[in-house]
Amino acid sequence: MTDQNTLDSTAVPVIEPNRSGRLVIVSNREPYTIQTHGNDIRIERMPGGLVSALDPVLRQRDGLWICWEDTSKKMVEVNDVASDEDSIDWDKIQLPYQIQSVPLTQEEINHYYYGYANTRLWPLFHYFISKCNFFEEQDWPSYVTANQKFADAVVAHTGAEDWIWVQDYHLLLVPELVRKQRPHHKISLFLHIPFPALEVFKILPKRDVILQGMLGSDLIGFHVPDYATYFLDAVERLLPQEDITIDREHQRIYYQGRGIQVGAFPISIDTKKIAALVATPTLQKRAQQLRDNYPVKYLGVSVDRLDYTKGILENLQALQLFFEKYPEYIRKFSFIQIASPTRTAVPAYQRMREEVEQAVGRINGLFSQDNWVPIYYFYRRFSLEDVLTYFMIADVAMITPLRDGMNLVAKEYCAAKIDLSGVLILSELTGAAYELREALMINPFYIEEMADKLHEALTLPMPIRQAKMRALRQTVSDYDIHHWLQSFMDAFTHAVNHR
Repeated sequence: MTDQNTLDSTAVPVIEPNRSGRLVIVSNREPYTIQTHGNDIRIERMPGGLVSALDPVLRQRDGLWICWEDTSKKMVEVNDVASDEDSIDWDKIQLPYQIQSVPLTQEEINHYYYGYANTRLWPLFHYFISKCNFFEEQDWPSYVTANQKFADAVVAHTGAEDWIWVQDYHLLLVPELVRKQRPHHKISLFLHIPFPALEVFKILPKRDVILQGMLGSDLIGFHVPDYATYFLDAVERLLPQEDITIDREHQRIYYQGRGIQVGAFPISIDTKKIAALVATPTLQKRAQQLRDNYPVKYLGVSVDRLDYTKGILENLQALQLFFEKYPEYIRKFSFIQIASPTRTAVPAYQRMREEVEQAVGRINGLFSQDNWVPIYYFYRRFSLEDVLTYFMIADVAMITPLRDGMNLVAKEYCAAKIDLSGVLILSELTGAAYELREALMINPFYIEEMADKLHEALTLPMPIRQAKMRALRQTVSDYDIHHWLQSFMDAFTHAVNHR
């Protein structure tokens, strides 16, 4: 048996919080997955900016990650070689820090995760009210039960000196559930999706319980100031005012004898890591070979999960209109749409995949000529290096979510364009639009504007193109993932000291 940890713990710079106690992350999903091939074991870090940012800090501080372990992915078959679970000594597997799994039943997973979290909170917080399922009675009790299990795990495995950081919409009740058992624990919460405006949030049943759950925190973080303002609006209007005092100027809430800080902390990417990767001769060669596969003058790209919030169908409609309005780009421009599978067990996502593939087929059927096609569509997961090669060769990136808490893909595209050659077209309904001001902004519901912005991007003079990308890259570099982590932990320390 081999224990192969595929990570280099020194690959990501460490931001060291200047405080005693462990950093304890509480999230729905685990930071590592364990895969097996026969009796060989491979430990792989899960993708995503959150794990990349927090992993080195937890390594250095002997931290703790509390999560639901997806046991369906623990044992896999590779190349048809089945693993013998009984022959593997799991105690000998060395993870870089402690990971405490929270046991959930399949019924709880179905109703807490696939149910309440992803058919109520996710669509409502993204303004897709028509996709909300408010009628499955078991969803809410399962959400409460799962959050209680996470809270119990926190209480059982943490002490008063630890810094507890709860992540995202799956666990909005955890802060209060921990606070009830451990009143003096240090607790923060970060929401990785938008917090909706008051008139939308009011639609949610049990909205007061959700708010009270979040208010168990010492610090509540959002991506952009608007989300923080909407949260303050909800607390002010939907909870009994005799229990609440709000200091709007300092974004503080006084509740149950405690001060709770609210703030905006835009999450970002590891800019230096991406810049280093795209500068390597290996990736440069791969990018050139990839570009040779597309015999056109211009290339566009979009990368995102196949989620109805990401605006993929609307983007495809804009591409069809673009070729209709600007036929001179037929045979000169092709678009690469990369869609990563997500929540494949949810019927809404299954239907969306069918709609996207039908739209791609329709557009290619309308415009394809000889060996040229307007759209290349990939429905699978790509590694970071693979995605970066597409960013390196793309003249334009169209990032067009209908609503998005942040959108790190837009920042990754900017970080990858070390030659300043690209143009970013960005939905104004993303959190990233607050920072990436030099992008060409579009309303993703305005299809004609999207088509025209694509034409503008392709005809933009090189000096303007380079000036815009230079400014975008500076922003992404100045406010990278390490800045996000440090600013949040500094605010967390301040909130605890003044609660």
